[in-house]
Amino acid sequence: MKNLKAIVVGAGWSAEGHTKAFQHYGVEVLAICARKPDVVQKVASGLGVREASTDWRKSLLKHKPDIVALTTPAILRTEVIELAVALGCHIISEKPLALTAEEAEHIYNLIKDTGLKHGFAATHLYDPSVAYVRELLTQQRVIGELTAVDIGYSRRIPSDRSSNTVKPWNWMSSLAHGGGALNNGLTHRLGMLERMTGMKVVSAVGESKTAIRKAPVVPEIRDFRVWRSKEITTEAASKLEWRVCDAEWDYSAFFKLEPSAGSDIEESILVTMRTHPGVPTHSPKGGWYFYGRHGTLVGSGGHILSPITKHVGESSEELPVPQTLTDDLPRIGDDIQNKWVALVRDFLADIEDRPHAPYLTFQDGWRYQIAIDAIRASKGWAQIPG
Repeated sequence: MKNLKAIVVGAGWSAEGHTKAFQHYGVEVLAICARKPDVVQKVASGLGVREASTDWRKSLLKHKPDIVALTTPAILRTEVIELAVALGCHIISEKPLALTAEEAEHIYNLIKDTGLKHGFAATHLYDPSVAYVRELLTQQRVIGELTAVDIGYSRRIPSDRSSNTVKPWNWMSSLAHGGGALNNGLTHRLGMLERMTGMKVVSAVGESKTAIRKAPVVPEIRDFRVWRSKEITTEAASKLEWRVCDAEWDYSAFFKLEPSAGSDIEESILVTMRTHPGVPTHSPKGGWYFYGRHGTLVGSGGHILSPITKHVGESSEELPVPQTLTDDLPRIGDDIQNKWVALVRDFLADIEDRPHAPYLTFQDGWRYQIAIDAIRASKGWAQIPG
């Protein structure tokens, strides 16, 4: 196989993650592209990438890479993908795939019949705990046939009005940029849900709420890690420009899951998901509750399920994740970085026609965007292609 070459569009956290993942597997990253010269130069230099570009179109036409990684907010998707497909590039896109289901379908249709590989980077399904729950539910059947799933988790960004600090505005505050809990949290959880159950989401309904209506504007924060930890005092915020926030932080939803083709499971199940743990017995930090005919499997937490416990009648048993599953996750950085590496591992293996685990594609990005649109619209059940 020839040495693969890539271009990364974007210069934030995920751009760093994809670049390090490509480099780990020997893919040469020819350029990193972003709007601001000082930002992209700093990122490219820090990652050992020779070209820091402020013109992604020029860089793609110049290099014609094997792979394009699209790591910008979702406001920039379609035109990059259109050119990448025309140049015959394989593509990985961060979540969400698009701003609407209609646009996501268009993007999927651009690539689906080309023979090009396409990966969707909702990567928390690579956590070892997810692999173990799948094994417990679908192979060992430790709670018998699955009958329902209930998921509750705490919001990442609280809106406590009694606090003396506020969060500044950034792209996560704006639906036009691809922000909000549905675009950035639900995409992960739907991937995890389908991976753990071995079933497919076929319909969705729900309701979302915009908890934070406006936020002060500070010098642009591109890296989500910086914004996540950034707070400013209300006194300092009162002297700044404020910008409207229309991205949701809260939602409640129902999903219908149906067995995948070839499964010996016959019945569909109902899944509930909310941004607040809704049952008093649930863990304060949220959790995944899998109900079966012979017991309940509980994974505490949101993206990493720990501990995992089996409950049958009055008895309970903690089930540690086997070391073999933990060892299967590449280890080159922190938890988030390692999951990007796992996706790139499978994506590259597919490009090179080597055995690989299934990974999410643009079809899944489109399917999940249908669910997102349905929850935001709150106008009844929406059907989702399997």
